[in-house]
Amino acid sequence: MNAAQAKAGGADTMSGRRPAQWMGRIVRQLVASQVALSQAFDRLLPRSFRIDGAKDFKHRIVPSRLRSGLVIYDIGGGARPCVDVVTKRLLEIKLVGLDIDEEQFARAPPGLYDRAIVADIGTYQERHAADLVVCKSTLEHVRDTEATFATMARLLKPGGTLLVFAPSRNALYARLNLLLPERLKRRLLSAFMPDQADHLGFPARYDRCTPRDFRRFAERQGLVIEELRPYYITSYFSVVFPVYLLWRAWIVACRALAREHAAETFVLIARKPGNPASGTQRSKRRNGRQQIRANSDRRP
Repeated sequence: MNAAQAKAGGADTMSGRRPAQWMGRIVRQLVASQVALSQAFDRLLPRSFRIDGAKDFKHRIVPSRLRSGLVIYDIGGGARPCVDVVTKRLLEIKLVGLDIDEEQFARAPPGLYDRAIVADIGTYQERHAADLVVCKSTLEHVRDTEATFATMARLLKPGGTLLVFAPSRNALYARLNLLLPERLKRRLLSAFMPDQADHLGFPARYDRCTPRDFRRFAERQGLVIEELRPYYITSYFSVVFPVYLLWRAWIVACRALAREHAAETFVLIARKPGNPASGTQRSKRRNGRQQIRANSDRRP
């Protein structure tokens, strides 16, 4: 092939790419416009319908439970652990990751985990190791949710705290997730939610993944439930505003009838009975919170 032929071939390839690039740009702009309309509509609803459970868990609930010297077990956090490097060093936290997928640990920030345990959370047997167990968006993927609760309860030291965030099996998107073929779900995520496709694409089972079941599992393990907080918003349908509008009307009606059982996602906070924190420990906790707030204020 001479230089002229190579140049012509390259031009043909580039011209073939242009329509695909244009189409991709049009799709992204269309999706962005639909999301903007969905967000504008949500501003008309009461605040309790607008709190994003995943963000509330990450930015408010987990930080509120951090203190100096904690041993934290992050269940299923993998590449996206519950604390960042700055917070870990600031509070001298020992962070232990427990995930069934070794590849997820390889994608985590270097040096963040003190231990990375590759194991099935449903059968892991370690006991009385954690001051705090955090589990975010993981239990919908396990085969036996009750066995997983037993593991997390075993991991807690007396007086330790369990923080769980999960989507509800009762949610419409969860029902669709169970019905749609895995390949189709991945294509839809890649097309409409490309920035989240890498961590939303794991196979989901939703085994007894409801507020009622989680409350029952925690109580069976002898945990004291401090809070079970429902949330009534997710972003799945926001990419098609007419569908989103119908879905939001459905959520408002269901919440009036079913309360927490109509939740899209929810948080469970539970404590393992044991000796209360000493005055020194409480002081460390307060100081830790103040350090986190000060660090956050310094960030751009």
